[in-house]
Amino acid sequence: MKAQMVNTLNSSIIGGNLVQVDNKNRYHVTDKNGHKKVLTQDEFRKNLANNADKLKNGEDIKFKKPMSFWQKAGLAILGLGTVAGVIYRKNIADFFKTSKTKEVLTNIANSESAQTIKATAQKAKSKAQEAVKNPKDTLHKIDEAVAKGTEKAINGFAKVVNFFRGFKK
Repeated sequence: MKAQMVNTLNSSIIGGNLVQVDNKNRYHVTDKNGHKKVLTQDEFRKNLANNADKLKNGEDIKFKKPMSFWQKAGLAILGLGTVAGVIYRKNIADFFKTSKTKEVLTNIANSESAQTIKATAQKAKSKAQEAVKNPKDTLHKIDEAVAKGTEKAINGFAKVVNFFRGFKK
């Protein structure tokens, strides 16, 4: 069931934010920029308690949604990885220098399929250079190829039309 606002006339403005309550007791907070956050009752009360002094002074407050367990865990792992990287930066650099990655990449570059790709690329490059040097010949070849392709397409279409004419009563 989708949550519905209990009463839009019963909304209030708290700390410069529009606050509405839905039928599941969740608080929909919209700030001046139009950003919306959905807070539980506990989260809403904690935000009010944390910003009580700003509310008394009449200042605008920003409602913050607390981080989930997975967000906290991800940040912790990222932090630990960064600390480990800083501490062992020399060892990590040595690891990548002595790893077999460079050897594997050279083996791949010298493989049979890589040589085939290089040869195909070289042929395409030479054809492009030839086309730039002799544009009239290239245009003539393109014109012939388009004419042959068009003729084949028309003949194929004629065969399809003749096939369907056979079903005519």
